[in-house]
Amino acid sequence: MLRNILKDKIYDYLKETGLVKDLGLSDKYRVKFLAQGEYNINYTIEDGISKYVFRVNTGSQIDVESQIRYEYNGIKRLEVSGVTPKAYFVDDSKDYLEYGLLIMEFLEGKPLNYSTDLNRAANIFSKIHSIDLKDTDFNIFIEEKEVLRDRIKEGKKLLKDFLASPIVSCELKNFFYKFLQWAEDNKANERYFKENKWQVINNTEVNSHNFIIGQEKSYLIDWEKPVISDPCQDITQFLADTTTLWKTDYILSKDEKENFFRNYEREVKSNYKDIRERVNIYTPYLYLRALAWCAYAWLEYRNPEKDIKNQDTLNKIENYLQLDFMKRLLSDWF
Repeated sequence: MLRNILKDKIYDYLKETGLVKDLGLSDKYRVKFLAQGEYNINYTIEDGISKYVFRVNTGSQIDVESQIRYEYNGIKRLEVSGVTPKAYFVDDSKDYLEYGLLIMEFLEGKPLNYSTDLNRAANIFSKIHSIDLKDTDFNIFIEEKEVLRDRIKEGKKLLKDFLASPIVSCELKNFFYKFLQWAEDNKANERYFKENKWQVINNTEVNSHNFIIGQEKSYLIDWEKPVISDPCQDITQFLADTTTLWKTDYILSKDEKENFFRNYEREVKSNYKDIRERVNIYTPYLYLRALAWCAYAWLEYRNPEKDIKNQDTLNKIENYLQLDFMKRLLSDWF
């Protein structure tokens, strides 16, 4: 298994590069598997006193020259928020290991609980979305200027092979053809975001397990593909059923969402207080991204050369691609 092979190589890498000394680790440090996503494998390196996250990047969802350096640069910029991890080291040379490598702060805590931690999440988002953007930020982050059209382009790209595949049912293909057409027919709603432009740094992957809820402080982690865009990106995704059901079996009530909106608007630094309207317009396009990615990933899981395979993820993907689930999800729009 790849994660076991990499574990042994990480020991040698840390010694040969001198990082053991640079990080203040003793010679008795240990490397332990922590967690893995679809495109990253994470380990802890610790000696009983100091502890870090060692992140190995195995793939990318965005078109950048160096995925791991993009993530590193984003994390360094976000440190000012006080609610994101600190990054200490990046190596995208692939000289020793064939993957990009990142070392960052290990944060103590537990995943977000939707029933108890919504106020903490609103506080985290408000701090990140209150960062004053500088001209240099547009050199660090990808900028999305048209959130609806970008989702359509992304959806078409993710669905290209799925819609052409002979192993996909006609019913599923027809659903996505109709969904894409609906998105095209309603893309004029983009004018709302252009007439009321509000740009922030978005994480774009805000499921419950990308939050670290601590006793004193809480954080948002996993900055693999942040973008500069409208805040509706993160807020919509955080509240969406496809997100709350991903790692848990939770669906937020209207009252819970309203309470979240009030807390977020109270704390975020912005002239705009219309997050509900933004979320309402963007939601079906967020679902286009989420469901199209599931379709794309479903095909990827049939590739025997895929580096990382999670059975739980595959099970969730197949649940989301059930026609009844997708139709219920989008019943308010089409």
